[in-house]
Amino acid sequence: MVLLSPVLVSALVALAQAAPPAPAVQPTASAAPAGRVIALPDDAIAYVPASAGPRPPLLVLLHGAGHRQREMLERFIPEADTRGIVLLAPTSQGITWDTVETAEEPPSRDSPLANAVARRFSSSRDAGRVEAAIAALSKQVPVDPERTVLAGFSDGATFALAMGMSRAYPFAAVIAWSPGIAIKVTNPARGRRVFISHGRQDRILRFADTCGEIVPLVESEGAIVTFMPFDGDHEAPPAVKDGFLDAVFGAVPGAPPHPLPTTIEKCLRTPDDPMMG
Repeated sequence: MVLLSPVLVSALVALAQAAPPAPAVQPTASAAPAGRVIALPDDAIAYVPASAGPRPPLLVLLHGAGHRQREMLERFIPEADTRGIVLLAPTSQGITWDTVETAEEPPSRDSPLANAVARRFSSSRDAGRVEAAIAALSKQVPVDPERTVLAGFSDGATFALAMGMSRAYPFAAVIAWSPGIAIKVTNPARGRRVFISHGRQDRILRFADTCGEIVPLVESEGAIVTFMPFDGDHEAPPAVKDGFLDAVFGAVPGAPPHPLPTTIEKCLRTPDDPMMG
């Protein structure tokens, strides 16, 4: 377990609302952080490690349902300290990200057209909140826009894939740990690197949906996809987390590398599989 300094814990608690138990993005062991926390508009918070260089990379972390930006930030502080990356945790306006909420509750479940429109992304109010948080942070910390990565867990992963694959937002890469809904992007950024993982025993969001719908959709939009399935539940194990971060930010000097699979697993739907629909 990572031990945070009392000063940092107090700052994080003061800057973020109380939230339900944290999503299962498992931290990597590290010494107590020595960076600084920055409060930003709309309850966004950022962490700048002491190891950050003059033009550091930025990892934007999108929480799951329930405004869990504080927990997302805490779990990646060890990585920020080790890698010298700045962390930014924006928040959704509602209980979850607006595009995800619309996709979950379309205007008419009996209308194929309404369902298709509900699962399409071009822009949204929450995307504007993420953009505004990045802009506000950039006024205080000169982060490198060419090394800015959008990542999310659970509902945050679903929204990260939608916003991150849009050509309107020039992210260097997109990371989605355990997404749940396939959302088509109106103007996709072909050639963008996308990293997706999902546990085969996930009891919250279906592995079959990611493997059979989300990954093929993102591939069809022209993304360079790396899919990393694993034996586990609704989580992002250290091997998956570290592998994706190595891929987008480079391996940590002196640390063992975390190689990723070179092929994408294909899901075969079988009638007797309870996870398949």
